[in-house]
Amino acid sequence: MVEINVERKKKPVWPWILLLLIVGLIIWAIVEMTNDNNETVIDENSGTGMVIPAHQLQPYNYKKIA
Repeated sequence: MVEINVERKKKPVWPWILLLLIVGLIIWAIVEMTNDNNETVIDENSGTGMVIPAHQLQPYNYKKIA
């Protein structure tokens, strides 16, 4: 009788890597959407408190380059 060597094909690894990447992105997106931290920084100290009204501002004169 003849002996037949049967070798199993190796399954590729890239589908598993792609699956893990997609699952990681989904978990990251869910965490970012459900994150209730208010990251807005409010500056309590407004500096001098002096404000120049808009009608007193001098417009910038643009010089035309010939």
